[in-house]
Amino acid sequence: MNIDISFANYIFLAVATPFALWSAWSDLKYMKIPNILVLLMTGAFVISGAILLPFDVLLWRLLGGFIVLAVGFTLFSFGGIGGGDAKFAAAMALFVDHSHIASFLFELSIFAIIGVVLHKIIGKLGFMNPITDNWESWRIEKTSKVKNFPLGLGMSATLIYYQLSVVGLV
Repeated sequence: MNIDISFANYIFLAVATPFALWSAWSDLKYMKIPNILVLLMTGAFVISGAILLPFDVLLWRLLGGFIVLAVGFTLFSFGGIGGGDAKFAAAMALFVDHSHIASFLFELSIFAIIGVVLHKIIGKLGFMNPITDNWESWRIEKTSKVKNFPLGLGMSATLIYYQLSVVGLV
């Protein structure tokens, strides 16, 4: 099947964005990225990728997802990131073309830093208190000696930005 790659990128934007928004919200509210989100996102990629991508490209992306999952679980085992972050990163990797990996990782580092800074500022200033006071990420920020951060926020922003840039909207 010969499908225009720009059309495929628009479909991937439409498929990935709701999962990214769900992940950001869930990680902020509960400090968890649910397994069902990752499974549905992976399934959505496999179905859309099987239709839109050449078979060899699909296989390479699946291999990339497995590699990211292995690296993510290694980081998780040493306490570097959460398990949900590792699984979501693997699902995100499926949507990233291998030729864009370096720029994607750079964008991820930038969005993670921006996310940490904004989360700290908003938490200190209390802008969101009436709406989000019971959200886990704000509660941990206020009460815990261990400062955790909802990495799903930066990861989601990166995925959405990447998808928008691939289709030329940013």
